[in-house]
Amino acid sequence: MKNSLTVNDVKDILRSHPSESELESLKSDSRKGVQKLLGQYYKAKEKQALLLEKFELKERLELPFWDRNLFVAGVDEVGRGPLAGPVVTAAVVLPHDNTLYEVDDSKKLSSQKRSELYRQICSQAIDISVAVGSPHLIDKENIYHATELVMGDAINNLYLKPDHILVDAMTIPVDIPQTKLIKGDSKSLSIGAASIVAKVARDRLMMEYDRLYPEFGFAHNDGYGTKEHLQALEKFGKTPIHRESFSPVKDILKSY
Repeated sequence: MKNSLTVNDVKDILRSHPSESELESLKSDSRKGVQKLLGQYYKAKEKQALLLEKFELKERLELPFWDRNLFVAGVDEVGRGPLAGPVVTAAVVLPHDNTLYEVDDSKKLSSQKRSELYRQICSQAIDISVAVGSPHLIDKENIYHATELVMGDAINNLYLKPDHILVDAMTIPVDIPQTKLIKGDSKSLSIGAASIVAKVARDRLMMEYDRLYPEFGFAHNDGYGTKEHLQALEKFGKTPIHRESFSPVKDILKSY
């Protein structure tokens, strides 16, 4: 085989699930181009195996419910820390046969990867709900309680009522059994999916706010207190989406 195959032939073989005998034959091919392709093939296989292993670990929290044909929802939030913009929560119910191998804590993913996984989650999920907590709600209730309330909205707005909830480090005010997990977006597939949905949704909202208030740089600071944001706050004052209970917004208000 090694004498009759071109490098393009080898590429085609490696793309189409080669047999062990084909791989053994390629190993004995002395051409550098073939050995390079073979090395890339085994590296990709190793990467895929590690990804699947990580995926299976993340499913372990959902499996007891899936095995009993029960619905489990993952819930997470984005935007507790910024000075401006809403807190956004998402609830995601996944099927047992999903193929969301690359889902992870949204903070560990690039914007491009989040967008790609967001589309995959939306195409595979049984149910998804997003809820938004306004700056006014945050100022009224405090950020922690506002987040709990908005997580409750996300659950209540699902089309189906889940049998159990997996939530990232919060307690949701709904009458459904729930498991609270520290760093749950890294431990649970469903919570990880919810973190991606919430992050993409909030980023899109902040892009819209950036068009309304371009001087604050919301498109790239997401409402956090960057130097650019703080300077704009000093110069232009607060906007309707600033959180008045948060310093330094509160300090700016006192100076007027």
